[in-house]
Amino acid sequence: MAVSLARKAVALRLNFFMLGILMGGWSTRIPEIKSALHMSDAVLGRTLMGAATGAFLSSRMIGWLVRELGPKRVFYVGTAVFPLGYLTVAYAPNAFFIFLGIFFFAQGYMFLDNPMTIMTQELERESDRKYLSGFHAYWSIGTLSAAFFGSFLIGHVKYSYHLTGLAVISFVVLILSARTFTGQVKGAEKSAKINLPWFGGKALIIWGIGVGMLCSNSAEFGATDWSALFLRDVMNISGQFYVGAYIAFELGMIMSRLMGDKYIHRFGPEKVIRLCGFLAGSLWFLSMMIGVNLKVSHHLIAYFVILLGYFLAGSGVGPLFPALITAIGNIEGVEIAVALSRALLIAILGFAFVPALIGAISDVTSLTTAMLLPMCLLIVAGLLAPVARAGSKEIA
Repeated sequence: MAVSLARKAVALRLNFFMLGILMGGWSTRIPEIKSALHMSDAVLGRTLMGAATGAFLSSRMIGWLVRELGPKRVFYVGTAVFPLGYLTVAYAPNAFFIFLGIFFFAQGYMFLDNPMTIMTQELERESDRKYLSGFHAYWSIGTLSAAFFGSFLIGHVKYSYHLTGLAVISFVVLILSARTFTGQVKGAEKSAKINLPWFGGKALIIWGIGVGMLCSNSAEFGATDWSALFLRDVMNISGQFYVGAYIAFELGMIMSRLMGDKYIHRFGPEKVIRLCGFLAGSLWFLSMMIGVNLKVSHHLIAYFVILLGYFLAGSGVGPLFPALITAIGNIEGVEIAVALSRALLIAILGFAFVPALIGAISDVTSLTTAMLLPMCLLIVAGLLAPVARAGSKEIA
């Protein structure tokens, strides 16, 4: 019996939610991991580069795997690899094993996210409505839930136990929910390979979209990975309250992504990308400057100004990635799994190298100066909005 569209939508929402939990669950424990393993900002930044290595290797094979095995089987691989990364981080004796754990869950993320995106776009075609931004809102709800409930465990439960619990629960939920998925995307069974060159024509559009994703990812993970450390080390916020910026950022993302499908459909991805990138980046920068200058004379007000900035940044980042993925789906004559994996390869550099670069800049100057990087890249994402128009079917 065919699985109903409603059941597919529910299963995809659940899986985006669990993927968000896995992405957000360890971020709130980064300060503890950093202290426990005696890592400097620069060393911590280098461990985050494990994501780039894992993503690069995954991108080289995932298009072929999806074509030959189908999204469902590739998804099953991800359900095992991602939690393995969590367990490696949980019991890492040194920085190298943190790098290795991040390598595993970057691979696992690609094996989960790519099939889920392909199945979402198939669902959109079958139901003639937009889902992607709303599904990414569930991803953000997952990260927010992990950060909120995880904050109550800080100082009470060892991070190794916390991460182990998340790995086991997510593995069980992902495996069970995957039963709802079909083995292949409709109409794509063992499809013939479509060569996609690295340069020229449509490849340049994919490069542009990938760079836009890189800027979006850089802003997002630059904010989330360093938010707790920024509040603790720069703003002198202690205890559970240093996860406030992370929670504020995710709340902004959730609100904007829940509305994102409507506005992407109404105004088109280009206008959404331009407004969200430029405006959010500018307001984030302004709030940080005000908050840092008020931290001595008006500490509480400064804290809430910083939280407002992170909320506005999250509101801007939220629709960017779904809008750029929509632009990839609108490119005719390319294999979606290959085009998406190539754009994600470029995007994942922002997931790895920019947080690492923030650490390096912080060691040389200050964390306040280093945080200017993701803010500037968010503005650049807005300036790259025309690639969404270039990739549309009407103009292609």
